[in-house]
Amino acid sequence: MPQLANHLVLVFVGICSLSVLSSCLDDSEGDPGASAPQTSPMEETPPLPEETAAQEVARPDLVVDLHLDTVTEMVEKNITWNDRQLEASLPELLEAGVNVVVQAAWIPRGDPQPRGTGIGKIRRIRNMVRQSKGRAALVTGPDQLERVVRDGRLAVVIALEGGTALIKEEETLREFRSLGLSMLGLTWSESSAFADSSASPREGAAGGLTPAGRKMVTLANDLGLILDVSHMSDRATAETLALSRAPVVASHSNARDLCDVPRNLSDTLLAGIAAKGGLVGAMFHGPFVVPGRQASRADVAAQISGLVERIGAEHVGLGSDWDGKIKTPTDLQGPVDLKALRADLAEAGLSSDQLAGIWGENFLRVWRSIQAARVSSD
Repeated sequence: MPQLANHLVLVFVGICSLSVLSSCLDDSEGDPGASAPQTSPMEETPPLPEETAAQEVARPDLVVDLHLDTVTEMVEKNITWNDRQLEASLPELLEAGVNVVVQAAWIPRGDPQPRGTGIGKIRRIRNMVRQSKGRAALVTGPDQLERVVRDGRLAVVIALEGGTALIKEEETLREFRSLGLSMLGLTWSESSAFADSSASPREGAAGGLTPAGRKMVTLANDLGLILDVSHMSDRATAETLALSRAPVVASHSNARDLCDVPRNLSDTLLAGIAAKGGLVGAMFHGPFVVPGRQASRADVAAQISGLVERIGAEHVGLGSDWDGKIKTPTDLQGPVDLKALRADLAEAGLSSDQLAGIWGENFLRVWRSIQAARVSSD
């Protein structure tokens, strides 16, 4: 009898093991993070549970930062995402309730190997996610974003800041897309083969978007990539708005009428972004917030209010530029201060619905519109 009992126990354990394995396989069906090939942009994301009407959990309010340079700061200081030397460390983001961040793969001026730098930084962003112990997940679309946020984790979106990395043009862009790229800035503070920079606009026929740049705008639309015009010259921005069939984003820019620097946007360009259904992320770098003195949190609130007055709250977001060597405003040193900024804006008269949009719902809506305009799932 003991042998028979042991045999029955082994049979039962075997059946249970098969059942658990089958259940795991069933749970992974349809999830972009499950059984993904090595180059899948979602390989860092542990499987999420299947969602049904009975199981669905209410999504937390979105808190989105449209532009962080954290990976570059980590590389330069040889520190991890958990290090509180960072302005936007993972612990502080989570403590502050931030649940979506756009991490920029920034290409420095004059980089002799820009493609390699771009690939390296994208891979480092992926590693940041992989090493987060499940607290963060890479996302490449709005549905994934909602699922990750609903699961209580931080959604990470990858951006390229600097078109000089696109050495082989379409081939390189598709390569970056396969690694998880979702947002594309065709230039930084130097003009690229695709577009003029606001810091060094070219004269005459060479200015604005180049023929290669016009092809890139169309390809970005086709692939469902978010086009980011921050750092573009006025002419390049206007030409991008005219050509793009999808909404366009300025991830970290302010109103030039309130702070007259080339990196900020004229009222005409702001209106053009709004008319396209796009979004402007108010940035926190002091010299781009207010001229001639140290910026404060109140000055950032005034910039946001000024953007709302010009283009409506539905076209405004937040793009701090933390960890990008910015001159941070007083009382707005990191994510923990975002709640105070929101309270300032509420006191200034913005409604809860307007603030919910600025804090993240606007980005989700715009990303859905961009995805709807694509013609390729590559």
